[in-house]
Amino acid sequence: MDLSRRNFLKAALAGAAVAALPITGKSEAEASTSDTIGHTVSPGRAISKHVNIMMPRMAPHHDIVDSHLHFYDFTQDSDGFPALIEAMDASGVSESVIFGMGIAKQWDETLDEAPSTFLSNDSRCYYYPATDYMLAEELLAQPKEIRQRFHPFCCGINGNDRFAADHIRQLLKHYPNFWCGIGEIMSRHDTLTALTYGEPPHCNSKAFKAIYDLGAQEGLPVLIHHNITAQHSEKAIYLDELKEALAHNRNCKIIWAHVGVSRQTKIKELAKIADKLLKENSNLWMDISWVVYDHYIQDDFHSRFRDGDTMDDWVNLIEKYPDRFMIGTDKVGHWQSYPIEVFKYYDLLSRLKPETAAKICRENILSLIKKY
Repeated sequence: MDLSRRNFLKAALAGAAVAALPITGKSEAEASTSDTIGHTVSPGRAISKHVNIMMPRMAPHHDIVDSHLHFYDFTQDSDGFPALIEAMDASGVSESVIFGMGIAKQWDETLDEAPSTFLSNDSRCYYYPATDYMLAEELLAQPKEIRQRFHPFCCGINGNDRFAADHIRQLLKHYPNFWCGIGEIMSRHDTLTALTYGEPPHCNSKAFKAIYDLGAQEGLPVLIHHNITAQHSEKAIYLDELKEALAHNRNCKIIWAHVGVSRQTKIKELAKIADKLLKENSNLWMDISWVVYDHYIQDDFHSRFRDGDTMDDWVNLIEKYPDRFMIGTDKVGHWQSYPIEVFKYYDLLSRLKPETAAKICRENILSLIKKY
């Protein structure tokens, strides 16, 4: 079966079994417009929306690599790369790790209004592997000066599926010399995984362990979202699952998104838990994007939950492990408030040694990703 890459993507978006479809050859017209990794560049179909970026009042004075950025939202919509570049430039962000959204929100036929996030209503969510193919084609449609600023990860992965590692191998084959990492893969994520079809995934499953083995083999870091606890428990009831995942393959570099918390979790003395994990696991890195910074690291306690730590506690922890932390925006497909998510870190950065600030701003994530 001879299937062009463009038709392959259409089949993927239509829900075809993408992992089973071969990609063989290109037409003469496609070959004349291919880029350096052998894929069709089609600038005419790229997403480009006009967005009113909320411009900061101060000039950026840190060079940042965004370590956690979703190009698509939960409806697989996006403002596009041109608007994202504008937002990044306004924020002093020179490069970014980027991935799609591995879970999509269903629009139930009984509802007139379309959902915008997974929390819009109680309709179900489902794993959406086509997000990786969409991202790859969209990024490859950009001019070189845009493409070279992004480091794509693949994320459309069902952590319950023991075929998951095989599906990633298919992505590596279809887009050679392209993927720089794996993730964000959803493990325990309170309301989101509760709404998603199937059993809640957990990061020490056989499927996840196969992904860690593949990551180690291919030199790809694995970014996982794994909550440390459930919504109504202040005990770290899911911490042992993470410990088992880390111990499975020490050659796999695991990035723990948001230090294991999300909007609904409440856990005491998270900095002390993080300290012990970093001491015991040399293959662990921590991403302090999203609400872990707002609810746990900042001193004004947006969530009204006092976990027992101060920003100074986190400063001391980061200085103790300066090579193991990174910052990101965790923006989801839309860039209007992107600068806010960057400049919020300036208070923390001002308290760190300059060399430590440089590491968590860019050097640590760049040291992990696969380079071609």
